[in-house]
Amino acid sequence: MPRAPYVVPSRHDPVVATASRFLGGPVGRFARIGARGLAAVAATLLTLAGVALALGVFQKGHCVAKGWANPDQFWRACYSDIPVLHVTTSLADRQLPYAGSGSDQPLLSGLVMWLLARVTPQAGTGVGAQQWIFFLWAALALVLLGGAVLAGIALAPGDPWHVAHLAASPVLAVLALVSTDLVGIALVMWGWWAWSRDRPAVAGTLLGLAFLVRPYPLVFLLALVLVGVRDGRGRAALTAVVSAALAALALFLPALLLLGDAVLQAPRAWWSAGPGYGALALLPQQFGAGLSAATVTGVALLGWVAALAVGAWLTFRSLGHPDAVQVAAVMLLVVALTAKSLSVQSGLWLLPVLALSGIPWRDHLVWAAAEIVHFEATWLHIGFGSDAGKGLPPEAYAIAILLRMSGWAWVLGMAWMTPGRGAPQGSSTSLPVVPPPARSAWAREASASG
Repeated sequence: MPRAPYVVPSRHDPVVATASRFLGGPVGRFARIGARGLAAVAATLLTLAGVALALGVFQKGHCVAKGWANPDQFWRACYSDIPVLHVTTSLADRQLPYAGSGSDQPLLSGLVMWLLARVTPQAGTGVGAQQWIFFLWAALALVLLGGAVLAGIALAPGDPWHVAHLAASPVLAVLALVSTDLVGIALVMWGWWAWSRDRPAVAGTLLGLAFLVRPYPLVFLLALVLVGVRDGRGRAALTAVVSAALAALALFLPALLLLGDAVLQAPRAWWSAGPGYGALALLPQQFGAGLSAATVTGVALLGWVAALAVGAWLTFRSLGHPDAVQVAAVMLLVVALTAKSLSVQSGLWLLPVLALSGIPWRDHLVWAAAEIVHFEATWLHIGFGSDAGKGLPPEAYAIAILLRMSGWAWVLGMAWMTPGRGAPQGSSTSLPVVPPPARSAWAREASASG
């Protein structure tokens, strides 16, 4: 019997095998794996992504029906940057969000929200306008998530089902529609795909643009650069870095010239802010001993330096031969542990790592549970200021932060210990096909049937 073209998760992942009972049971021993090609896998994963985002719309249902107003949006855990910023900035008048009092949104995030405001059929600040802008973002989020899933399948053709970690993660239902982070995640996934196809300039360009959404894409770029230098692709690594810088500047400098220093409000706000929600730096404040803004800013900057140093040591000095996914996982954890703020939607940036690593679903669900608990706890803690009887006190929120960071450490640690299934290390010929454990299991089944 010929070897299966890709891994069937219901044969070796207990969680998937259990879940598959609701969809007809695990794939049989004599099934023709891959008979319909990767297109069938892609169609299934895109459907799962649609279901996850549909659940996200349902989860925000109260705000969709009543509007995003305080304090209900916190008690109902349906807050979203998209409609809130639409009604509190000049976006309501279809203008860029940096006019007037301005917005602290990163540049590419602000531009995406402006484009949504331009195409919405109803301007203003009413509930109808909020509904339109939210549904437009949900539709765009589906396109972005679908594009990211397709990039993951192209990166890991030997294990396409593992991209379900991106397409069907439980955290999508609560986090995907909170902000525009899916823009950056889609750019990161296609940037890694471009690197794997020996297109470092394209990879750097996409990752540079993603940096204008959130700083986390810098982790993925640095991981590619470190592994690329180690594997003799120093020129490609330099090309990627230069392309990333030029792409970011090509968008940022014209905006700076046209809009003035309003576009600098996001980095200024970050620099001067104190500890924020979700970060370990907030814990002392929860017990009455807050850290100054200067202190947490310095720790956060040192965290990025430490992440680069740890990533370099692991890449060049560790006993193993880690791929870019493993290096990115550790660097992302260092950045998170030292961050001055770690918003609820930051959890979305773990999904590219999980989609390209070989971790089992059990570990994903452990992290997802901690992430969702923190998501709910954050809104209850914010609501504590308006109603202490209903809200979550600081000490309880501190426990939620510790639980969340334990989940991050667990899942990213597992990603480090598991070689990536679709690690973009070199050309397309270097992409792994079937991991050894799954291949040997298939060989045993083939022998038994044959």
